[in-house]
Amino acid sequence: MKRAAQLYATQPLRAAAGTPLMRAAEETAPSQDPKTLTNLPADSAIFFQNFIPSEAGDTLGFSTMYDVDLLEYFVGNTITQIQTIVPDGASHGTLWILDPNHPTDTLFRASVPQDCPKGEPVLFSCGYKIDSLRLLQVGLTLVFEESMPDDSYLQVPIVPCNRNGAFLVLDTKVSSEQYYDYTYMRYMLYGDPHLCYGFYLNCITEGEAGLKPYEIKLDDVTHTRAYIGEEEATFSIGITNYGYMGIPSAKLRCKLGDLTEDIDFNKSLGYMYYGYIETDLPTPREAVRVPLTAQIIEVAGQDVSAEQSPESGSITMVSPSLSVLRRAVMEEFTGGWCGWCPRGSRAIELLSEKYGDSFIPIAIHQGDDLQSDDFLYVLSNYGSNGFPGFSMNRLFTGDPYYGSGQYGGGDLGVTHDIDHVAVLPCEADLEITDCTLDAQGTAIQVTTATSFSIDCNTAPYKLVYVLTEDSLQVAQSNYYSTAYGGSTDSTPDDLDYLVSLPGKYWAEANHVARSMTAPTGIEGSISAPIVKGETQTYTYTVPVSDNVANLANSNLVVLLLDSDTGEILNADAMSLHTVSGLKPIQAGDAPQVSVVAGRLCVSGTSARVAVYNAAGQQVVQRTVDGQAAFRLPAGCYVVRTVQADGMHTAKVLVP
Repeated sequence: MKRAAQLYATQPLRAAAGTPLMRAAEETAPSQDPKTLTNLPADSAIFFQNFIPSEAGDTLGFSTMYDVDLLEYFVGNTITQIQTIVPDGASHGTLWILDPNHPTDTLFRASVPQDCPKGEPVLFSCGYKIDSLRLLQVGLTLVFEESMPDDSYLQVPIVPCNRNGAFLVLDTKVSSEQYYDYTYMRYMLYGDPHLCYGFYLNCITEGEAGLKPYEIKLDDVTHTRAYIGEEEATFSIGITNYGYMGIPSAKLRCKLGDLTEDIDFNKSLGYMYYGYIETDLPTPREAVRVPLTAQIIEVAGQDVSAEQSPESGSITMVSPSLSVLRRAVMEEFTGGWCGWCPRGSRAIELLSEKYGDSFIPIAIHQGDDLQSDDFLYVLSNYGSNGFPGFSMNRLFTGDPYYGSGQYGGGDLGVTHDIDHVAVLPCEADLEITDCTLDAQGTAIQVTTATSFSIDCNTAPYKLVYVLTEDSLQVAQSNYYSTAYGGSTDSTPDDLDYLVSLPGKYWAEANHVARSMTAPTGIEGSISAPIVKGETQTYTYTVPVSDNVANLANSNLVVLLLDSDTGEILNADAMSLHTVSGLKPIQAGDAPQVSVVAGRLCVSGTSARVAVYNAAGQQVVQRTVDGQAAFRLPAGCYVVRTVQADGMHTAKVLVP
């Protein structure tokens, strides 16, 4: 499946079980009509997915996204007809095309009359010319003037699909603007890649597209981490067929360092189908990150090496003795409207008690007053299959209390996921070493130290800065009080108290995501080359966002991303109470020195600060204008500050 950095289902819309197939898929890969712009394989079998009945006044939108990798074959063509299926129960609707990057500029719109055929394929006239290479969203918005009977279902036409954004759903009962991606909903729920969805929609153009008979492209090559001593590692290489003929075979050439190996792909692959090849290759015997390249050299027995550029993955070899603890970063997806979400906040409390600083939560709210648009990127690319949900280090998703089910389950089963993350090979440690708040409280200057245990000629890593806030209030829905009828017999002991709470109450929200600087990482925050044993320091100024209510209740989180895979390799966090908890500074005040939350804190006005350890060695030299916090090893220190009113010396003990 083509799932890396994809948008998973982010809302438990109203899905029920699906109905049987209308027709079975053919066993052999058929050819595709080269005039049809579609996300769907040529042999797509049509299902009808049941949804809970629509209510009077409800509006549902169903759409699909066409990426530029497909549209490049159709630029210049005019879409003459759009084929879809209008579900029973809809009063009327609208068929439309737009550029999602400019959603207010509709490119095509046509009405769907009330008397149009329902529940079967129907063609609508179009006339939109694909005049440029850009993302296109094509969809159907349906209006329901009458409520459907309680014993009936709205049946939505879907087909097996593996294209990102092929089944987008908007429900005005949930959001008037946000489309949620259900393409991978069934895969995420049941782990079966054949259960991914695409909305049944085809665009028929007036001429032949630029599709070739045989055209396959590499989609991804895995980035693998392994411990030194493992003699072989498994790599996965993905390919997609863009040719209108089904390909009978292909050959790929892989290069890892000095090793070259040819791999045969002998499965039939139809139009718009994705396949992957797995192969084991010998691993390097030293702590390095080495690129792995793959190139298609033959398709259907024909040499295509001159036309195909190689794609790169990598292998990172980590010494078991130098691998550092990978802190677990849980990006939790929650909202006040979600009646099951209280178990997510309870899980964070329990996990924080159990794991301490090695567990870093970020509670991303959606659909309530605590939502921050800075985190739509995370929701869009790493959102789980429902609320409450989580993404763990952007490696896998699940329920924040019960866990992913991939590495364990049961009551507070998410602990198995955290334990799994902790033992993964990790070549980099990250630490916040210095944090300064300006006198106005509007910006935080933070310095980090990143230490690597590998050599790498490039720098495929970047830093991301996140602000979270504690002790906020949210109007929280609670299904436990009604679902369990006041009885705690069926609930885990950790969640018993939720049964006694009302169906709606004011809840304290902690670790709420407020702002994120550069969601995909800051260019140049990690420099090349990376040298084993060396530490890179980086200083960055993080603005305090307007939605932060109380900086003293806030936390600064720094993430180290693997920019090739998007995963969070490591992280560090600190409470800003450390730097904002001192009393405000007035001009002429003597510098303040204290220890807060295990950090040495200093405040002053243009104060030159020097810190010495018990051996008399200088460990800090800084000018502080505001408040600053330093992470130091436990011990006794002498702090000397010099500012306009003279020199001051203090002796402190850092526990």
